Amino acid sequence: MTRPRRPAQLDDEQIEAIEGESDVAYNSELAHTSAQALLPMGRHYIEDDPETVKRILALVDDEGIDVLAETWVRSPEDSLPGILWRGYLLYEWIRRDGAAISERYAKAAEFDMAHGKAGELKVAMTPKPGTVRQEWNAVLSGTFEGDFVDVLVDSARFTDFLGTAESKWIESDSDPLATRVTRRDAALLETSKEFRNAAALAASGQLE
Repeated sequence: MTRPRRPAQLDDEQIEAIEGESDVAYNSELAHTSAQALLPMGRHYIEDDPETVKRILALVDDEGIDVLAETWVRSPEDSLPGILWRGYLLYEWIRRDGAAISERYAKAAEFDMAHGKAGELKVAMTPKPGTVRQEWNAVLSGTFEGDFVDVLVDSARFTDFLGTAESKWIESDSDPLATRVTRRDAALLETSKEFRNAAALAASGQLE
């Protein structure tokens, strides 16, 4: 990972917008700044501002990650806030539907194991749901200290593993996690590709 740097300054109005509006209007600078506060990386920053980072992390501690995630919804998949949005959705899905996902994981493992050594290798290389959840919990709480590329690769493998057997992610538009990411065709496989592409960008210092 590239040497961590600090995000651009977030002014009082932007902080208040995050704190006060669950449906805050999309703002690219706000999305990137909030994402960089959790996971400072990439090449381009306007200025150092550790005080803003402290304020955003305090907000996450007080209010939870949900309100911050609202700023990432419309960010492109090849940006840091866009991939954090996908990680947030994956984390929440595992947290909420852990038992069902574990059952789905077991079925996918059974499916792959029946396809010889290639399937066995795929199962061996795929992280379990609890591992993916723990990784994203650290990222979304602002406490992650490892290589973010590893999280993205694990997420790509996990979503591909489940998606190969059943590519649907969220079944209903009424589900709280129903978004354009989770309800599209072959949602898990498409998200796996996005995680893998983001991993390549992060490895070259271009995910920001």
